[in-house]
Amino acid sequence: MIRPRLRYLILFLSLGLVASYVSVNVLTSYSYLPNGIATMSYGFPLPWETVSGTLCGQNPSQPHDAYSLLNGPCLASCCVTTYNLAFLLFDVLFYMGIGYLSLLSYHRLMRGIDRRASELARESSAPMSVGENDQSQDGLEEKA
Repeated sequence: MIRPRLRYLILFLSLGLVASYVSVNVLTSYSYLPNGIATMSYGFPLPWETVSGTLCGQNPSQPHDAYSLLNGPCLASCCVTTYNLAFLLFDVLFYMGIGYLSLLSYHRLMRGIDRRASELARESSAPMSVGENDQSQDGLEEKA
C-alpha cells in the first residue's frame, strides 16, 4: 500500500472540497410538511445544505392539485439555510477517497506494465539455449 505524499494530500483535499461544493447543486431530497413548510436538502452523497421556507401561494395550505402550474411552488424570502458540517466533512473525505483509490490503481497498473515489459526484455535478451547453438553450428558447417 502506498502512502501519499503531502502534495497528493493537498491535491486530494482541494479536489474533495471543490467536488463537495459542486455537489451542492444536486437536490437530494424534497419534503413538504402539512403546515406549508418546504424543506429541500442539497449535496451528494450526503445532504449537507438544507433550505427551509414557506411556499408562496399556499396560505392557507391547500393540496398540490388545487393551484395551477403558473401559481406553482416558490420559496418566499423567509427561507432558512442550514449547513451540516459533519456531512460536509464526510463528503470531502468521500471524494478524497475516490482520488486516493484512483492514484493507487494507477500505480498498480503502471507497476504491472513495467513488470511485464521487463519480463519481455529479459526474454528477448536471454542467451540462446544449448540446442539452438548446436543447430546454428550445424547450419554453419553445412555452408562451409
